[in-house]
Amino acid sequence: MISAFYLAAATLHLALWVWGAVAWRRARRATGRVPVGLTLVLLPAALLWWENLRTGLGSILGPGDLLYVLSVPALAWHWTVLPFFALAALAMLDEAGMTWVRRWWLVLPVSLVVTALFAIDLPYALGLLTGGAGILPNVELRVGCIGDAIRYTATLSEAYLCAPGDEVHRVGPGPIVAIVMVVLVLAGGVVLWSRRRWPWLALGAFAMFVAAGAGPAFGSYAAPLANLFEVTLVASMLATGRWTALRSAGSRRG
Repeated sequence: MISAFYLAAATLHLALWVWGAVAWRRARRATGRVPVGLTLVLLPAALLWWENLRTGLGSILGPGDLLYVLSVPALAWHWTVLPFFALAALAMLDEAGMTWVRRWWLVLPVSLVVTALFAIDLPYALGLLTGGAGILPNVELRVGCIGDAIRYTATLSEAYLCAPGDEVHRVGPGPIVAIVMVVLVLAGGVVLWSRRRWPWLALGAFAMFVAAGAGPAFGSYAAPLANLFEVTLVASMLATGRWTALRSAGSRRG
């Protein structure tokens, strides 16, 4: 059941990315320039389908080298690109005509926060890829279970143990980057809603925030729930990026 859920999520993520790529090309043609908001969403969303696919196939492949090899790039990518979503929200505000987002008193703190977000998780991604070379952390992946789904993970809590004798394990990044990213996107969405009457970014980010906060109450279903609302977040960001890019084109023609 859970495996099928992840496979469905992988299909949705891939379909959304293709739709977003088509929207990017049309917006590029309509505006005559690169739609920055859409670009900054498509980049981190490029491998989200892979992240879900490797979990969905886990029960078929079973623990072993193949599942491990599929897991490493998915996790390294996820730990690297999440802050781009926050930058995308800022770019969308600019494309929606709120050019005050370019002012130094906003650009400076946002730049510092986003740089810090990259600095928190990136060492773990590099450590996973290099085996902990030099001062990088040695990120060891363990097999975890979510219902019938099997995956390699750096964070193995009690809810995802495969057998009673398995040990809790954690050497990867915590949730702080994802939480701050969603809060920043939500803030951008609220501004778009109040200033431009576009509610979808705020609603998508709020749904993701609530799902992440309520996750512990759902035990082993917390991760599938978060993945479901991650699809919602990406959909709302792609739709918003398309809307702001086309709105920007219309404003220049007017």
